[in-house]
Amino acid sequence: MRELTIKIYFVLFLFFSFSLQAFEDDEIDLFQLSLSSLMNVKVTTASGIEESLTDAPAAMVVIEANDFKQKGYSNLVDVIADLPSFDSVVTSGATHLTFYQRGYRTPASSRTLFMINGVVDNHLWTQIAVVSRQYPISNIARVEVLYGPASVRYGPNAFMGIINIITKNANDFTKGQHEFTARAELGQWGSKGIEISANGRFDDFHYSLSARQFSSDEEDFSSRWGFLSDDLYQDVSIWGPIRNLKSTKTKMDHYADPTMDRGVLADINYKNWKFGLIHWKVDEGYGAQYTADRGQANSSWKQESNQYYLEHQGKVSDNFSIKSFALHRDNRVWGDWAESAPDFRDDMSQHSFVSFTHWNTTSDAFEFKQDSEYQVNNRWKVLSGWRYKKSDITKAYDIPGYWQGSYSSTTSATDLGPYGLGAGIFHSSDREYTFSAYPLNEVPSNNRQKFNDKGLYSGGIYDAFPWVFNFGIRFDDNNIWGSSVSPRLASIYKLSNKRTVIKLIYGEAFQEPSAEQLYGGWSGRQSNLDLLPEEAQNIELILMQQEVHWLHELSVYIASYKNVIRESAMNDGTRNTWGAEYRGRFEYPHFMKGLETITGNFYYTYTEPQTNRRYNHEISEWESENAAVGDIAPHKINASIYLPINNKMGMNIKGNYSSATELYSRNPLSKQGIKLGSRVIFDLAINYTSVNYSINLQVKNLFDHQNMLPGIKAADSGNDFTQRSKGFNNSLIPQASRSLWLTLEYYL
Repeated sequence: MRELTIKIYFVLFLFFSFSLQAFEDDEIDLFQLSLSSLMNVKVTTASGIEESLTDAPAAMVVIEANDFKQKGYSNLVDVIADLPSFDSVVTSGATHLTFYQRGYRTPASSRTLFMINGVVDNHLWTQIAVVSRQYPISNIARVEVLYGPASVRYGPNAFMGIINIITKNANDFTKGQHEFTARAELGQWGSKGIEISANGRFDDFHYSLSARQFSSDEEDFSSRWGFLSDDLYQDVSIWGPIRNLKSTKTKMDHYADPTMDRGVLADINYKNWKFGLIHWKVDEGYGAQYTADRGQANSSWKQESNQYYLEHQGKVSDNFSIKSFALHRDNRVWGDWAESAPDFRDDMSQHSFVSFTHWNTTSDAFEFKQDSEYQVNNRWKVLSGWRYKKSDITKAYDIPGYWQGSYSSTTSATDLGPYGLGAGIFHSSDREYTFSAYPLNEVPSNNRQKFNDKGLYSGGIYDAFPWVFNFGIRFDDNNIWGSSVSPRLASIYKLSNKRTVIKLIYGEAFQEPSAEQLYGGWSGRQSNLDLLPEEAQNIELILMQQEVHWLHELSVYIASYKNVIRESAMNDGTRNTWGAEYRGRFEYPHFMKGLETITGNFYYTYTEPQTNRRYNHEISEWESENAAVGDIAPHKINASIYLPINNKMGMNIKGNYSSATELYSRNPLSKQGIKLGSRVIFDLAINYTSVNYSINLQVKNLFDHQNMLPGIKAADSGNDFTQRSKGFNNSLIPQASRSLWLTLEYYL
C-alpha cells in the first residue's frame, strides 16, 4: 500500500511539474481555442446550482448530446460501459445491468445516485439504479457523472457518486419554435426500438417530451456457460412438470430472455413553474444471472416507476432565490419465478423441490424540499435547504405458495402443500404442477413499513480569484435507523494564466440500508432489522490542465468505508480504496482541409479496493483477513476517437480495456485461484447526417471477443458442470457477442 501511495504521488509530481512549465507560456490564449469550452461547460450536479466544470467541487465527466451521436450510443447501458472508474456487468438478470463505481463491489447498483434532471430515480424498495433500455436518449442534452460522496447536497445514498441525466428543454427557444425527432433502431437478436421527442415554446409556456419502447429476444447464452445449458432446463429430474409451464411466449424448457421496456420523460413549464413526469417499466427475463438447475431464465420479471413532481423557482430579491419541489412516487417490483431446489432428503439428491410462484412489492413516497441561494456580495454565496420525505415501503415480497414462512396476501399460512413446505412447493417427480395463485396488486398494510426522512443542510461558496472555497454540512434523520451528519469541504485554486486548476476535496456520505435487506426479500431469510447505514469518507486531489489540443484532468483519492453491507444483509467489515484517474479529451484540426476537427478521449483508471474480510470456503463463513475486494479490474482504459470522413459522414472507434481481475472471495472460483484475464472490447460506429435525418451503423464487440465477467451477488455457482451448482448465482457471466445495430433519426 505504501509503495502504491509513493507511485501515485510521483505521478502527481510529474504532472504538476509539467503544468508549471506550461505556466510560463503566455503567448497563446488557450481560452480562444474551442477546447476551452470543456473547462467552462456548465454543470449543475456538484453543487445543485449552475457552475463551470472548473468551479465544480468534484471530479466529473460530462457526456454531451454530440457524444451520443458520434459514438452511436443506443441506450444508457452503452454510456456506463465507457465511463472511467466504472466496472459493469450485463447479466440481463433481475436487473439488466450491475455496475460498481470506484471499486465498491456490492450486491447491486445501489451506491450510485441515479437522477433525471436532478430527480432521484433509484428504486424505492431496493435503492437500485435500474438501468436497462427503457430510457429515451434522443432528448438527452448531456449526462453529468460525479465521483465521490455528495451527501451534503443530496442527502442519503449519494454514496459513491451521481449519474445525472439532463434532458433538452426549450428555455432558449423563441416564440413558436418547435423541434421534433423520431428515432428507430434495429439490432441483433430481433431487437427493435422506437422513440420520439419534442420540444417547443408558446409565449411563457414551453414543453419537453420523450418516449421510448424497446423489445428484444436477447442473445442465447445456453452454449457459453455450463450452468446455462438447455440440457439442465430440460432435465426431468431437476424440473419435472415445470418444463411444460409457460411464463412468456414459450415453455420453460430452454434458455430464453425476452425483453419489453418502455419509458416516458416529460415536463411542462409555465413561467417559473414546472410539472414533470418520469415513467418507466422494464419487463425482462432472468438472463444469465441464475443457474439453469435452480432458476428459469424464461420467466417474466417486471419493475416500474412513476414520478410526478411540481417545481417552482422564484426570486425573493435580486440576490435571493428559492426553489421549491414536491414529488409523489410509486414503485413496483413483480413477476414470476420458477425454482428448482435440490431435494435434501437421503437418496433423493438427484431430484428437486420445484415451484412456480408470483411475486409482488409496491412502495410509494411523498417528498418535499426547498433549496435557497443567497448572493451576499460578489464573492460570497450561501446555499441552504431542507427535505422531508414520507415513505410507505413493502417489507418482504408478497409470494403466495412459496416456502413456508413467506408472506402471502392470498394463500393461507396453514396451506403447506403436498410436501408440507409451502402451498406451491411440489416435487420434480410429480406428473403435474397444479398450484396457481397471485398476490394482490397492492401489498397489504400488515406487510408495509412507514418511515420519515428529514434533512437540513447549509453551506457556502467563496469565489475570489484565484481561490474558490466550497463548504457545507448536512444533518439527516430517519426514524428507523437514526441520524447522520455529513460534511464537505473543497478548495479550488486557479493559476494566473487560467489554464491550470488544482482542487482539494474532502467529503463524507452515508448509504441507507434498503427495505429489501432490512425486512427480507423472501421468506424473511435475509432480513436484518439491525442494519446500520454504510459510511464513506473520501479525500481527493484533482489537477486540471488546458493545453492547445488537450484537456487533462488527474485525480488521486483515498476512500474509507465502514459498516459495509454484503449480500447476506450484514454490516460486515471495512474497506479502503486507493485510486488514480486520468481523464483526457482532445481535439485536433483535420488533416483534410474543410472538415470538422478530430475529437476523442482517453481515460485511465487505477483502483485498489481492500477489505478486512475474506470468505472461508472450508467453513462457509467470513473471516477477518485483509484481502482485495475482488471483481474490480485494477487497470482500466476507455479510449475513443471520432474521424470525420466528409462533411456528412464520420466514423468513431472506441475500446475498453480491463486488466486481469481477481474474483470476489465468496466466488468458489476464487478458491481455485482462477482470475479473469485481461480483456479489451472494441466498438465501431459510422454515422451519416443530412439536413433532417441521420443514419448510424454500430458494430458492438467488433472483433467478437467471447467475454466472461464476474457473477454478481454471491456468485456462488462454481464451475463443476458434472453436478448441481453450488448456488443460485452464476460465478461467471457471458457477455454479448458481436452485434450490428442500425439507427435512423428524422428531425423536424
